Amino acid sequence: MLGVGGIGYAVGPGEYAPPRPWENLLLPAGLARPTDGRYRLKLSEPMEEALYLDSARLRAYDLPPGWQLVLDERMGILGPQPSGEPRYYRRALLPARAVNERGEDVTTAVLAADGKAAPVGELDHRFIGRLKGRHLLELQFDRPLDAVPGSPMLVIDGWVEYPYSQTGFAAWQAKASFDAPTLEVRGADGSWQPLLEQFGYPAGMPRRMTVPLPTLPAGIRALRLNTNMEVYWDRVAVAWSEPLPEADSRLLPLTNARVAKTGFARRITHDQRRPEYDYARRSPFWDARYMPGNYTNLGPARELVAGTDNALAIIGAGEEIHLEFAAELPPLPAGWSRRLVLETNGWAKDMDLFTKDGETLGPLPFTGEPEEQVSRLHRHYNQRYQAGR
Repeated sequence: MLGVGGIGYAVGPGEYAPPRPWENLLLPAGLARPTDGRYRLKLSEPMEEALYLDSARLRAYDLPPGWQLVLDERMGILGPQPSGEPRYYRRALLPARAVNERGEDVTTAVLAADGKAAPVGELDHRFIGRLKGRHLLELQFDRPLDAVPGSPMLVIDGWVEYPYSQTGFAAWQAKASFDAPTLEVRGADGSWQPLLEQFGYPAGMPRRMTVPLPTLPAGIRALRLNTNMEVYWDRVAVAWSEPLPEADSRLLPLTNARVAKTGFARRITHDQRRPEYDYARRSPFWDARYMPGNYTNLGPARELVAGTDNALAIIGAGEEIHLEFAAELPPLPAGWSRRLVLETNGWAKDMDLFTKDGETLGPLPFTGEPEEQVSRLHRHYNQRYQAGR
């Protein structure tokens, strides 16, 4: 989480991408189950990075029969920016056929979120996360996309190979652009025209993203994704969001938060660079360093993450923030379903040579100006100095 909140990502000399200091994550259905009346989640840091967590919330959504939920979430580049808000839908359409730029039929690869994505083509090995050419994914549907009630949106499961600051700087030097995915439509004359230029991509490890679509041309049956980034499209569909006043949502009380050193989850890199971390197989050491600075003391940290107030729980490599939420929820009516969303505010920073201030934990990121209460909490909780290995 919070890859969208990366601090100091270099895109050119003295130019850095602005971080988005929040992200909401829809948990896979049935993944989190309460134990002893609580949901337990862990935010762990298995890489050579630091996490600055301002707040964490767990929200439950109860949906009537036949309805599904997605979030307006992605790494937003151009065009409409993500809101993180829920989108309800009961109609979705998978492509009848999908073809890539090499003329290969990849339909089966984009029909299910199974970790087997459409192949991307040849990599540009000079730069992490960049392709030698364009990756095109043409999606053909068996009915017009403008003829379904509701507001259309693209719903995609996938992942991205994230470049680092030095990658972005080197690409700038070589005048080699990273072009985020653009959505195109095929006109009546057969030519492709941009509909949403560089709308974004899934923000990191495998997850579901959406993007709302503008008014579609009459009778449109074909869309195309166009990028030179190493983005893996696992499942692609068009769905139509509708208002759902009957949906019930509620925040679950945060009952406990604590910081701990738990070691490094074993990383498994599957085909197509799909990452997985096995928390059950952890090592106490790994080739990672701490940015010099004051991290949150091991132990209780609820005061730091209970509200979005610039009071930060800070962890480094091989550490975690353990969260517990009271499962104070009524029984579901017959046929209803429940989904959980983890809402976070915060930032992340890596130690890349070109990341701004990547050699130190500070300066601390804030939204606006921190109040005296924040300084008091930091003096109390954030006194664990770490540096080096």
